[in-house]
Amino acid sequence: MFCCLNILPGPLQVCMGMCLHQHVAEEDKKAKLQSSKIEQDLCEHAKSEMNVIKILMLGSAESGKSTLVKQIKIIHSHGFSKGELVSFKPAVLDNLLTSMKFVLRGMGMLRINLANKKNKVHAHSILSSCRCLGDDHELLPFMARAFCALWTDQGVRAAAARGYEFELNDSALYFFENMSRIIAPSYVPTETDVLRVRVRTCGIIETQFHVKDVIFRIHDVGARRSGKRKWLSCFDCVRVVLFVAALSGYDIALAEDPSVSRLQESLELFASICNNAAFRNTSLILFMNKTDLFREKILYSGRHLRLYLPSYQGADGDVDAAARHVTAMFVSRNEPNKPVYHHFTIATDTSNVQVVFQVVMDQITKANLAAVSLL
Repeated sequence: MFCCLNILPGPLQVCMGMCLHQHVAEEDKKAKLQSSKIEQDLCEHAKSEMNVIKILMLGSAESGKSTLVKQIKIIHSHGFSKGELVSFKPAVLDNLLTSMKFVLRGMGMLRINLANKKNKVHAHSILSSCRCLGDDHELLPFMARAFCALWTDQGVRAAAARGYEFELNDSALYFFENMSRIIAPSYVPTETDVLRVRVRTCGIIETQFHVKDVIFRIHDVGARRSGKRKWLSCFDCVRVVLFVAALSGYDIALAEDPSVSRLQESLELFASICNNAAFRNTSLILFMNKTDLFREKILYSGRHLRLYLPSYQGADGDVDAAARHVTAMFVSRNEPNKPVYHHFTIATDTSNVQVVFQVVMDQITKANLAAVSLL
């Protein structure tokens, strides 16, 4: 472009040269200003991120991770709006349908008959249905009648009481006992219903909340067996790994692999996290969840821990000894001997979660301040 100036008269060449020089100088100034702004933005972002504590929440399926995330929303983020509560209605009714199907199939396994033979038609309605809502998103009338008739049947109730023998989900009895309220036309789920409902987590769900000047950002990773290890390498910048394990899973086989118990799978996943290079400098917190269900099993079901874990040498009815033994199995998987802070939790109990999380947040905040001071 500059060689074209040579064919112009001298004075015009000087004028054009000055204009071009001025234009290049202005472009260079703009580029420097833009670069300076980008650097300033990055610096401000880095400063703001110093007050952000990223927590990666991991655990096997049915461990209670999603319930804990809902509790955090209730405790720290003003709970659920009415619209959000209403959005859970289809999931609650679907859980009710799935649970009743499990009980009816479990009756065959336990050889328990319906007390009222007239309820066979209702049992057939439930077993042959893939949904219980009509096009208007309301419960189908015949499904409501079937639910009511079956739950009053003593055979159904007897089978439901032995649900641990055919892996009935944890919240089934809760939904059955609240059935009259749930099947009412004006039904709006309560926060307790939302805590109890089972909705499979797919992918990663982020939850953020503030405590004083600190921002906690929790990433809840879906619990599919095929996907867990794939996600581990994506979170090498997290400050804390919060692992959730279900104490009550010691006697429950995986649907994908009946030769493996939920507890065994949880132990394997925990070991892979403890010994993963990406988490070498990450704090490790262990939630031993579902202590209420664990207590019921140890005390009343006859499914003693020693029958599933021969390494347990304690008394059959000693809940504390049994819980400590299972917890020690997790801690022992931490080969580098990095500190593991463990807590016993009941994810469906808001007061329990609130107390435990306060302790955990204090631990995390202190560790974060120590880390920042070293930078």
